Amino acid sequence: MRTTLLFGTVLAAGLAVSGAVPASAAQGPDNGRITFSRYDPAIDISTLWVADADGQNQQQLVTGPSTFSDWSPDGTRIAFDYADDSGFHIATITPDGEQRRTLISEPGVQETPDWSPDGEWITYGAMDASLPYFSLSIWVIRADGTDARRVTSGGFDVEPVFSPDGTQIAFARIVEDGDEDHPQVNSLHVVNTDGTGLRQVVAPRAGLEHPDWSPDGKWLGFNIAPERHELADSGALLAVRPDGRALHVLRARTADLGFFKIAWSPDGHRLLMGCFDARVQRDRLCTSTAGGGNVRPIDLVDDSWVNHPAWGSMP
Repeated sequence: MRTTLLFGTVLAAGLAVSGAVPASAAQGPDNGRITFSRYDPAIDISTLWVADADGQNQQQLVTGPSTFSDWSPDGTRIAFDYADDSGFHIATITPDGEQRRTLISEPGVQETPDWSPDGEWITYGAMDASLPYFSLSIWVIRADGTDARRVTSGGFDVEPVFSPDGTQIAFARIVEDGDEDHPQVNSLHVVNTDGTGLRQVVAPRAGLEHPDWSPDGKWLGFNIAPERHELADSGALLAVRPDGRALHVLRARTADLGFFKIAWSPDGHRLLMGCFDARVQRDRLCTSTAGGGNVRPIDLVDDSWVNHPAWGSMP
């Protein structure tokens, strides 16, 4: 039931010897609640939920198809993507499920929103309706839904995330599409928010997915698809410097858990991630230290599949 790198295209043990990623040197915002997607068998796709970081006080935020989410820096709103008859779009909502506002709803695909650190902008992946073929680029839009503009072109670019200083965006670029027999091949890139300075950080690699930026700006994290056991580091979380140095395994898979979709806590001291639990054959959510140690599954009680976690600040 795992949703892989793209929401839209689904429907159209231990540390490496190179060392752990340290926690952020400066204390960041206090950690608040988390969001995640949960598979809903009634509609055969995922919907958006919110809960305390320990899994308590769960609430369904969106009843229709919805997957990726991100919190505003002040913890008062959540951006998310959702599906309707015209495609995949982006909206925001408050953590109590009120004040839903559509941000962008052009025909086609707009997905995987990520908030800028000043709360003024949201970056996302979107198709260009003017092209004669389907492709995705990185875009930014003001948090009020105005002034949308494209940042990248010429590639198949997905899952953008702002740098902590707001000057750059990291994203995955699809190099080769995958299927049941061949894993998707993606590279990791960074670009300035005005579209200049594009550079490759990690060369094309099978199973690379779900980038995130550490709150101190020193590391980019990603995972290797946990369901592709033929791949080296399948189910591991990896980290790399934004300039491409010091690539290493941050958290290797264990006999029981394969990891995916890394998300740093706002204070930089912990990690939230998806974890496939072989003991129950189900995707769960786990937390660990920022260095990948002391992994603990979150008790969400409900036994349905969950994915796409994001960790918000305390309002």
